[in-house]
Amino acid sequence: MSWLNCNFIVHDNLLVHLECWSKEVSTRKLRQGFWLIWHATLWVIWKVRNEIIFNNGTFDVEEVVENIKFLSWSWSLHRLKIGPSLFYEWCWNPRECLLR
Repeated sequence: MSWLNCNFIVHDNLLVHLECWSKEVSTRKLRQGFWLIWHATLWVIWKVRNEIIFNNGTFDVEEVVENIKFLSWSWSLHRLKIGPSLFYEWCWNPRECLLR
């Protein structure tokens, strides 16, 4: 995941996968931010899955990634106690935004 500057092992158990995200960062702010990004990722994938199943939608990886970035940025502004950041800053370096 070059966007987050991290390497992750994909695991078939979601809780183990979340734990891997937790161990990738050292500060509480980053951990909360990574959990938020993890939840946004699951939410976007779930919505895409439903769109494909129920509305005969299609899957576009780039669109999914952009939706994850936008949703996680939006959630971070409202749910985390971090300084405001512009969307392009979030796309460029979310770690820096989370540490504000």
